[in-house]
Amino acid sequence: MTLRRYYPALVLAVLVSPGVATAANYETANFVVEAPSPELARKFGEMAEFYRKEKALEWLGQEMPQWPRKCPLQVQVSMGSAGGATTFTFGSDQSGRPIVSSQRMEIRGDAKQLLNSVLPHEVTHTVLAQHFGRPVPRWADEGGSVLSENDEERFSHDVRCREILNAGRAFVLRTLFRMTEYPRDMTVLYAQGYSVTAYLVEKGGNGREGRGKLLQFLGNGMSGNSAESWNEAARRVYGFESVDALERAWLDALRTPPARTVARGTTPGAGAAAVKPSPGFASAATTGGARTELRTSAAPAMPLLEPPVRAVRGSAPDAEPTRPAVRPQAPDYPPPVLGPPELPRTGRQ
Repeated sequence: MTLRRYYPALVLAVLVSPGVATAANYETANFVVEAPSPELARKFGEMAEFYRKEKALEWLGQEMPQWPRKCPLQVQVSMGSAGGATTFTFGSDQSGRPIVSSQRMEIRGDAKQLLNSVLPHEVTHTVLAQHFGRPVPRWADEGGSVLSENDEERFSHDVRCREILNAGRAFVLRTLFRMTEYPRDMTVLYAQGYSVTAYLVEKGGNGREGRGKLLQFLGNGMSGNSAESWNEAARRVYGFESVDALERAWLDALRTPPARTVARGTTPGAGAAAVKPSPGFASAATTGGARTELRTSAAPAMPLLEPPVRAVRGSAPDAEPTRPAVRPQAPDYPPPVLGPPELPRTGRQ
């Protein structure tokens, strides 16, 4: 069972257009790219390899070995919202160690947005999945992948998280950390997941050190995925007495209004490094011994805060869950402690 996601009608029209049949292919060491033209196929293949190396160095401190099976990468260039999805099948090797058995990536939208945000986002999913060999907690998988997006996207998630907190729509961290399915309100997961992830990376020292501590925290918390395992991870890695204490510190850190940064972009030469954006998205099912997971960076659906649900990609559930008649009492939601986010004014108006 995999995740059903909603895409804008314009993008759906592109996906089913006859032009897809004339796509060109390009192979690299780790990807088999299908794109609308040979030039785009080559460009996305080179950039996929570039991000694969860059994100592995950022998170793991070393490059990943070549994948035994190449990852199909389908590129659809279109107008409108950009997004993507990466599907994983998890299994185990001969020694019983959890591994990624197969993976497939699809991205769609404006070419520039795909190269600068969506592709590095999706490639980050592969780095995290390959590291753990099993599904990564939803909040951290999406939050860590948003770290790979450009400055404008990350700033937007920061502001959105503050709005969600002010509206009382966020999850308490003890609930967010243990979530094994996507919630109905995808916006909350992306924005809050990014905010918490960015805070923990900074708390851990930023850069490779901060990401390494976050991986350690995730490994410890995932070991039991219980309240105690996450509390122990918070104590061992970050020195907090509990996840609740971590949450209070995160909320205190958010009291400072976000500072908008200009999106960075350089062109460090030809080949795989032709575009260099600034640094920076899973429903699970078990069929036999393998698990199939979907990681996606598609635009979130309209906010609907309801309990997490399972859904099959491409078909609707038999019955949609009903919205709770009464909002759960605290501490099910963090308090709205932040002032309204405002974009700082710069230059002459």
